[in-house]
Amino acid sequence: MPDLKVNVGVSEKWDAREAGREVASQALAGISGKPSFFIVFSTIHYENNGGFQELLNGIYEVLPRDTLLAGGTVSGFTTQQGCYVRGVAAMAVSYSNMDVTISVGHNTIRNPQAAAKDCAQKIKDDLEKSKFKNQFLFTFSGGTQILDVPPVGRKSVVRSGLLAKTIMSSFSASQFVLQKGIGREDELLEALVTEIPDCQLLHGSAIDDVRMLRNYQFANNNVLMNAIVCLGIKSDLNAAVDFAHGAEPALEIEITKLSSDRRIIHEINGKPAAQELLRLIKWPEGFFEERLFTKRFPFFPLGVYVNGKFYVRPFVMVLGDSILLMTRIDEGKAYIARIDGGSMIKSVDTSLKKSGAGDQAFGLFTACSIRLMALGRKIYNERDVLLKYFKNQPFLLGYCGGEAVYNPERGIEYLNESVGYAVFRR
Repeated sequence: MPDLKVNVGVSEKWDAREAGREVASQALAGISGKPSFFIVFSTIHYENNGGFQELLNGIYEVLPRDTLLAGGTVSGFTTQQGCYVRGVAAMAVSYSNMDVTISVGHNTIRNPQAAAKDCAQKIKDDLEKSKFKNQFLFTFSGGTQILDVPPVGRKSVVRSGLLAKTIMSSFSASQFVLQKGIGREDELLEALVTEIPDCQLLHGSAIDDVRMLRNYQFANNNVLMNAIVCLGIKSDLNAAVDFAHGAEPALEIEITKLSSDRRIIHEINGKPAAQELLRLIKWPEGFFEERLFTKRFPFFPLGVYVNGKFYVRPFVMVLGDSILLMTRIDEGKAYIARIDGGSMIKSVDTSLKKSGAGDQAFGLFTACSIRLMALGRKIYNERDVLLKYFKNQPFLLGYCGGEAVYNPERGIEYLNESVGYAVFRR
């Protein structure tokens, strides 16, 4: 495939417009004319260093004006060049045997089903007459936005029972009125693949610097919030999608009481959830310390089996004696899982090797931001795995607020604390 050109650029310039120009220039190196599509991952820092519209304006000073662009904010990214928690990265893909379109659905937290349906319709219309059979969707949507509630602020641990009840009772109103709260990506993606079942899909959810206060999505030269951006592709390339996490079930528990939306655990083993969790992992009350919560709990996530596969469901908040998750679960058997940096990295290596090797053209990854926090400097070890697998072929990995993969045989697999990927093969 001599005309398949893929390149990744990176900029760490502080000024948004300058960074946009630099990342586009690097990504377009060796690509003549308009690329087929352009994917952008940016950290939140440009919000206060010129703004995201200026970032896109800088990109489009270099990029042909009608180039299709999709992406948004991430907490960091990994490329061939290195690992970054500040800056912007972009992947440019140019290929003649490819039809491409971009679609947007709005108000994803308020009404994910309607957003998915609106988004899917344009994809179906635009790609209906394509002569290519292999359909791939890259979706990037607004992620969870935790309410900053006075006088509490944004906290992961609220032990006051009265205050916790007040916060929980406000969730529904905040979703529908303010569009703040859990991102509802699992519902969004279930609705999307119902509309477009014959595809391979990789998803990432936008996030800031892991405080989860706000996030942004990019569609061409537009900056959005609470939206899903879908890059639809039909080509003769094969996309192998899969995921990895490295977690193993350690301690069996029973989820005995959930909220009506199935995202808040009220009881474990018939007892108040937070207290029972502390008892099970044999830690004192001080384990729920705000300052250390995000550093400790990545290593003790909840895990559930669905259709024989093990999925990680990390704890987002402790609210009184209840525990908030990002994803819906069912009552019944679950596990306290165990995971460490070594198993995280090994799982990616194992999964990529199983997917095959030798003919990969490029790779696109969406990994959980919790992994970035948990791995710390060991994030470079994960990059080493990717460098070894792809050799001289380009890849782009963004650390997101949620990830998912889909193919028709396995259905939608919404993930947390995992790495989702699409490896494109010749």
